[in-house]
Amino acid sequence: MRSIGVVALGLLLSPFALTQEKPASASPTAQPQSTTEGSATGWAEIVGRIRPAVVVIETDNALASGFIVKPDGIIVTNHHVVADAKAMAVKLASGEVYRNVYLLSSDPIDDLAFLKIEAVDLPTIPLGNSNNVHVGDEVLLVGSPKGLEQTVSNGLISGIRLDEGVRVLQTSAAASPGSSGGPLLNRGGEAVGVMSFKIVNGENLNFTIPINYVRGKLDTLSLSNAKAFESLRNQEPQLQHRGVWVAGHGSAAFQEIFTDVLDILGGAGVEIANNGMQKFTNTNIDGYMPLSSLIEVLPKTGADSLLYIKVEQRSGLDSWATTVYFQCYDATGRILWNEKATDVMANGENTLFHPKGWKSKLAPHIGKTGLMPKQGQQEGSPEPKK
Repeated sequence: MRSIGVVALGLLLSPFALTQEKPASASPTAQPQSTTEGSATGWAEIVGRIRPAVVVIETDNALASGFIVKPDGIIVTNHHVVADAKAMAVKLASGEVYRNVYLLSSDPIDDLAFLKIEAVDLPTIPLGNSNNVHVGDEVLLVGSPKGLEQTVSNGLISGIRLDEGVRVLQTSAAASPGSSGGPLLNRGGEAVGVMSFKIVNGENLNFTIPINYVRGKLDTLSLSNAKAFESLRNQEPQLQHRGVWVAGHGSAAFQEIFTDVLDILGGAGVEIANNGMQKFTNTNIDGYMPLSSLIEVLPKTGADSLLYIKVEQRSGLDSWATTVYFQCYDATGRILWNEKATDVMANGENTLFHPKGWKSKLAPHIGKTGLMPKQGQQEGSPEPKK
């Protein structure tokens, strides 16, 4: 999901080759053959054909989606999926896992990236013409939201807009962290978009990058400057991400407070499990996932704890009252402590020891269980010093 103050949509935690050629008589958006009356719909037929070409991309940071566009192992996904990755593996729908993954191209402007795996004769998804997409068209999104592989959701093209000079297709097809990089399909079974980002605190306000951006880049890809990722093997998650996972949601003041919390903890030497775009605000940002979802995936992230922040603001006669809630959970989802601070000035003039400031509520817990420093553990910790 885009520099969506990530939320990823990255989730922490994955043979029939379809031709791109059309009969000369086919319209730009071909309609699928209808099945016998009372049996599977055209969508089910399409999903059965394209699923083998939808992949799960696992990095040292998160899980995401992608799809094969050339049978020699060319895969398209999002820039934000690969931007901070140091290790990577690609899992096919067949269950095969490719650990030698190469980055061919990555563009932060249109949030597209192309990967290469060492394979041949792979199934592919045909690419449509996104110039032929219209508001109101039916579409289907395929991906791995929250790690649930091969999930499909249907919807409409609900808008065609510009985002910082890039054309984007707005869709009502449901997406969650992990959906990033998945294909958006038209009724002809062609990819017309690549899932990129969503608007937080909105219902199904999801955005894809038009497939014509992909088509325009395919012929310029080069293997000569490909970057090889470190091979990602099946390690215990807790060996990948230690420390506290900071997340939450709230009013307009949330992002500033969220960033301040990261700075305060980092300055105090606390190990922070958040990676890359998880520190900001788009579909990859786990900072905007519901608390129940965060606790559900917490054991898979490898983080030692979760610090959940909620910010509420209410207007008074001449000021805004800001309430900041903190809840800290251990790796099993058991609550360790919670605090609440209500203050007209949540930031700015407040100091660490302001009697009503949120910083004064956070400070006593720094260095204790749940907010441990990077170097060693304090006495009484469940784990020995390192």
